[in-house]
Amino acid sequence: MTFTKRRTIAGLAIAFALGLISVGVFLVGEQQRTRIVDQGHQTRAIVTSDHDDEFDHWYTVSYTAQEQNRTADLRYPWVIDKIPVGRALTVYVDADDPELIATADGYSTPLWTSAPGWFAVLAVFAAFISVVDRLTSSRRQKPENG
Repeated sequence: MTFTKRRTIAGLAIAFALGLISVGVFLVGEQQRTRIVDQGHQTRAIVTSDHDDEFDHWYTVSYTAQEQNRTADLRYPWVIDKIPVGRALTVYVDADDPELIATADGYSTPLWTSAPGWFAVLAVFAAFISVVDRLTSSRRQKPENG
């Protein structure tokens, strides 16, 4: 019984840690995105492709920054909205790094932008497994009346 209790506590601790990582990565990404929107140069980007069939969902956009045509992949931390290919978006380009762009509504270019969603899913999964394991172990250990 003690082993099951320890295993449950460890599983819930892992779930809590994954949840904290999710929040931390989100806050860091949100701070960077907000800085780019506040201090960056506004430009227009066109959605050129929708990568919905991939492991991670993102949009490729084309835009002009520092008099050069560029492309970038826009990601979102949680569930992503459907944006049709060809739609124009207002993006903000980082003054120091024109490869970094962001939108006012939460999309940005860093690869880890979608990581909070994945860490949150893993946290819920770890908590679910821990609780289910605890419940099934408790049922198996109940003495039969008789």
